Amino acid sequence: MRTPTGNPTSAGRRTRPGTPRRTRALGLASLAAAFALVGGPAVAATDSPTPGGSGGSGSKPGNSTSATNVLPGTSFLTAGKMEAETSTTTSGAVGEYMYWSFPALAEQDVSAKVTLTLPSGLSAPTTWRVDVFDGIRRHQPCATGRPQLSALPSDTELRIDCGPRTIRPWAEAWSADPLPGTYYVRVSALEFNEKDVGRKIGVKLELTAKGGGDSGPDAGQDDALKAPLVPVTQAGRPLQPGQVAETRKVTLAGFDDGDDAWLSGTTGRWVWTSAGGVVAMLLGVGGFLFARHPRRWFR
Repeated sequence: MRTPTGNPTSAGRRTRPGTPRRTRALGLASLAAAFALVGGPAVAATDSPTPGGSGGSGSKPGNSTSATNVLPGTSFLTAGKMEAETSTTTSGAVGEYMYWSFPALAEQDVSAKVTLTLPSGLSAPTTWRVDVFDGIRRHQPCATGRPQLSALPSDTELRIDCGPRTIRPWAEAWSADPLPGTYYVRVSALEFNEKDVGRKIGVKLELTAKGGGDSGPDAGQDDALKAPLVPVTQAGRPLQPGQVAETRKVTLAGFDDGDDAWLSGTTGRWVWTSAGGVVAMLLGVGGFLFARHPRRWFR
């Protein structure tokens, strides 16, 4: 008795034409759903009005902050960004750290001047300090100014400033000389009463940077290091009257005397290297034969 093998084959043939149609329908449906999800919000965002009013002339809220009202940060990473030769007026609180940052170049003399407007009715004297950190976040001592002062409860204003040393284009690894980069200014209260924590204060910061700002090794010299610095090759030779020693013109004449001779210079290196390779090969073969058949050598 035979098994009905023809029906499955015919059924399979009938279902083949319908399979591509179902695949196409599912593909079109998935594309339509993806377009509805992605294209819908994009069209809505395009048609929505800008914060500045009708049309595309509105400004972004993040670009409205100017250099006259830069909020301070609480760490190096969140420091308020400023530029040299600018000032800012903002508010702070007793007991918190206030950080600002600004770029500085080599050969510049930077300084930070801070004016604090203190609240009335403080319970105890407070001590305030301004610190400056160089391009690699190293604390720099103040060469000019008074970075730390104390204010009495009756004082309403306090001025402190700090001017580190001239920025150098480079420095030794062991030194603490100021280097160029992003400088940070920190204003904080060192000594205060816990009852005064959180009291609002006014802060005005003025940044100055004087100098050429040339970060190259020749710092301001137009013709420096354009010609190579070469030592005197004929030291001790007396000069003739009116003759000037030339230390920047050096020729290679006489440096390679005798290099063209046989077994000297570049030619000698190749010859001795090849000879050494041949000798090593012969020694290797001899050692192999000696270890393979040692009796042949001592017959």
